[in-house]
Amino acid sequence: MGLKKNLTYSAILTFSTYLVPLIVFPYISRILGPAGIGTVDTIEYIINYCVLCSMMGLPILGIREIARSRDNHIILSNVFSSLFVLNLIVTFFIVSFLVLLVFIVPDFYARREFFYIGILKIFANVFWIEWFYKGVEDFKYITIRSLIVRVAFVVSVFVFINTTSDNILYYLLFVFITIVNAICNWCHKGKYVKFSFKAINLKSVFRPYFMLGLFALLSAVYTNLNISFLGFICNEEEVGYYTTATRIYTVVIALMSTLTGVMIPRMSVLVAERKFDDIKTLVNKVFNLLFLFGLPVIIYVLFYASDLITLFAGDAFQSAVLPMRIVIFLVLIIGTEQIFMMQLLIPMRKDCLVALCAMCGAIVCLVFNIVFVADLKSVGSALAWVVSESVVLLLSSIAVKKYFRLSFPFRMFFSHLFISIPYIGLGFLFLF
Repeated sequence: MGLKKNLTYSAILTFSTYLVPLIVFPYISRILGPAGIGTVDTIEYIINYCVLCSMMGLPILGIREIARSRDNHIILSNVFSSLFVLNLIVTFFIVSFLVLLVFIVPDFYARREFFYIGILKIFANVFWIEWFYKGVEDFKYITIRSLIVRVAFVVSVFVFINTTSDNILYYLLFVFITIVNAICNWCHKGKYVKFSFKAINLKSVFRPYFMLGLFALLSAVYTNLNISFLGFICNEEEVGYYTTATRIYTVVIALMSTLTGVMIPRMSVLVAERKFDDIKTLVNKVFNLLFLFGLPVIIYVLFYASDLITLFAGDAFQSAVLPMRIVIFLVLIIGTEQIFMMQLLIPMRKDCLVALCAMCGAIVCLVFNIVFVADLKSVGSALAWVVSESVVLLLSSIAVKKYFRLSFPFRMFFSHLFISIPYIGLGFLFLF
């Protein structure tokens, strides 16, 4: 399937992932309130971090290695079986550790019903194997399947969620998205690959699995753990404000992640064949898309953050306005970072370097959280995230310039910024 078709299907898939919460959020936020939203989001981010710990580098490694071996059915089956079993083993240990925490940490035990539901999600992720379908570039299948499941979820939310006490039921419906997708994917895999315990070779995938996993875990410090830190240092209402502030940004950056997921298989092949001219051409196209769509979004949110918060969440969430204006700059920062890290350094197998960049960012994020969150609350969390991602971007840009002789296209950026001047003018006109 062509790159444009893959990109189209992947864009629909990723956009629907984040569009569905945006559709239900205006309703859910008014039913559950800031405290109810904060409770669900706090648990969900802890569960998501456990998923990251269990999946490690599989979402990236799986795409890369499946793409490299998809032309040989035997090798493909061997790689798939090895990656799946390693993922299953790690997941077992992560879940065991989480269950232990639920019984020894009072705050966890008080919310144990949420954690039990979340554990179902952790196990379901093992069988979701989305990385496999992206590696073989079957974006059409996963897009159609996901759309059907998510439409069913939206309908269920409006039918079954009616009172403040329905927050557990809401989270259960949310987790069912993962469970149903996992069942469908596992049953469909026989079209491409045959799982076999005899084909397992854990040694060949162990090191990159954990190296790229270290990158994913450290990157999550400024997302998932950022939320958890805010929830336990401050309160669940601040979590509600912060997660509300990030929802618009999340949808936009998801579209860039869509492009990254499509590009990794192609870039892996191009890097292996050392076609650096083709790589530079693709990178310039991606930057053009980032600036074309990202800059107008940033400008719009800066001017109309208050109206957006009122529209999507209601007047009770006005404390999310300033964090939203801070976080929206991550559209450009993380968008560029993904181009450098995911589309260039990872296909080139610079896994250790990628992990080192993430480690530096995590340290900066931890320091900023400790210093600012207690006083600035959700605003402090937003600042910590932006600064830490900026550090990762700086380090990755140095590495890209060394290995690919590529740098940030300032001329293209300022050209698009100049084109965006009318948006800025309109913003001032309607704001004042």
